[in-house]
Amino acid sequence: MKKMKRVSDIIAKKWMKNPEFREAYDALEPEYALAGALIEARQKAKLSQGELAKRMHTTQPMVARMESGRQPPSTATLLKVAKATGTRLQIRFVEA
Repeated sequence: MKKMKRVSDIIAKKWMKNPEFREAYDALEPEYALAGALIEARQKAKLSQGELAKRMHTTQPMVARMESGRQPPSTATLLKVAKATGTRLQIRFVEA
């Protein structure tokens, strides 16, 4: 049976051919990577957004905003996430 392509995948493939779109998309990659890392740390710690928020002394909507990329966290907030999830924050620069 042939697998159907999702409309969003077809549109994304078309848009990625546009150099201006591709440049804007690539510029957002660090924010998507950070949001993904926040979600991964929380899930590995087996915490809900609400549980993480309580450990950080913040609110669940704030955790949701950080995980969606709408609210970039400060370094101090990232340290709170690390403590709350039993992880260690590591920030580094890599060659472009």
